[in-house]
Amino acid sequence: MNKSSLVELSRVIPGLLMALILLSGCSGDKESNPSRPNILFILSDQQHYQAYGLQDSSFHTPSIDELAHQSRSFSHAFVTAPQCSPSRASIYTGLYPHRTGVTGNTGSINADGSRITGLRKGIKTAGGYLKEAGYYTAYIGKWHLGPVNEHQAEYELRAFDTVKGGDDTTDEEKTEKALAFLMHPPKNQPFALFLNYREPHDIYDFGGKQPPQPSPELEKGMALPNSFYREDFATKPAAQTQYMEINPARRFLDAGENTWKSYRGYYRQRVQHFDEQLGRILQALKKQHLEQNTLLMVTSDHGDMDAQHRLVFKGPFMYEQLVRVPLFIRLPKSIQGLPPGTDDGLTNNVDLLPTLLDLAGVKVQGLDGKSLMPRLTGKGVSRQEQVVSEYQNKQKWNHPLRMIRTPAYKFVDHLVGMDELYDLKKDPEELHNLVNTSAYTPILKKLARDLEQWRSRTMDPFHNLSATDPEGRRITPGTEPEL
Repeated sequence: MNKSSLVELSRVIPGLLMALILLSGCSGDKESNPSRPNILFILSDQQHYQAYGLQDSSFHTPSIDELAHQSRSFSHAFVTAPQCSPSRASIYTGLYPHRTGVTGNTGSINADGSRITGLRKGIKTAGGYLKEAGYYTAYIGKWHLGPVNEHQAEYELRAFDTVKGGDDTTDEEKTEKALAFLMHPPKNQPFALFLNYREPHDIYDFGGKQPPQPSPELEKGMALPNSFYREDFATKPAAQTQYMEINPARRFLDAGENTWKSYRGYYRQRVQHFDEQLGRILQALKKQHLEQNTLLMVTSDHGDMDAQHRLVFKGPFMYEQLVRVPLFIRLPKSIQGLPPGTDDGLTNNVDLLPTLLDLAGVKVQGLDGKSLMPRLTGKGVSRQEQVVSEYQNKQKWNHPLRMIRTPAYKFVDHLVGMDELYDLKKDPEELHNLVNTSAYTPILKKLARDLEQWRSRTMDPFHNLSATDPEGRRITPGTEPEL
């Protein structure tokens, strides 16, 4: 057998195997209500809120653009944390990271030397709630929430990449598994399929594993954002400069503009790769006539700096490019809702699970989020006035901070070092830190007070945390270096 035949066979076999698994796994006699809508939840990795063609024409994303025209698009959707593990923990539990125990990426080290291993014992994820409610639950792709052992039973079809929650399959393989599922959905019960892609997280391959090099193909026609030229870090926390001095960001320190443009071009390639997979799923929903009774939700776990503020990837900062993501929700045709359009109100990804549970008719007490169903149907519409995000560490570097964001302002409270305050109406690019501007003192005090009330309400241990330098050495507030 030649090489091309082997490659083709390798693509077909996963789908065939998945179809066999589904045929054997969907034959249960569980009592359920098949009239309830199916759920298809799709998660990209590291896609910021402007990373699609309708927002930025330098992105080629026909599938996302098509979905946006069919959906309620939440233009101010935020994440609870600008990192994979804590944000995903919030998505799948409806709780803030400090309540899930996943306050940083799994495997990272807290200032006290303890390691973040995964979700706290006893915490249920989306599959657990929906399975109990009669849904056939399926999970495909990246987990990244620690060992999956305790949660395997929550998903009747399990295609975790590894037992430890790693990501060892390609996005094409994930799509093949999802297509196999959609070709043979359960006949006597609604399904909830959670499909977790890797892209555009592979942006780290540019400058992460090899020193970044300019590419004429990638930089062609690519411009750098205004904040790339105007950011001087003089009034910003020292942590932002420190971040650029450690791997993998340090490889960009001496990079020329052509390299930065190539980085942006490569990011757009990775987003396009995700868009291609999404397109295959959208076509399958249409072909299998599943649009009539399937809610589709597409979002991302966090963003990427994309050269904004002369920063790369993600780190200890709360700029819009990092904490604001796309969110598209397309109601099934069987549910009467608002027409496709934009909802510019604030929302946070702790709201996603309550929304799915509300759709399924499941009532759960004690979650941190609020259902978005009123904003999807226009019945009892409620808007949020504030959202909060949190950050703890990167590997062994602990730099805890909290962000509170309103329609007009953003306050970022750093446990150590300089805080940040931005007037988003006058300064949407977040170039001017107003934390020491006396005219904004009343606003600063109100936001700090609101953030303190949130801490008290959610039992956030922020004031009891410790900070370290990038090497993991503990530091005392007031003694850290500052610009």
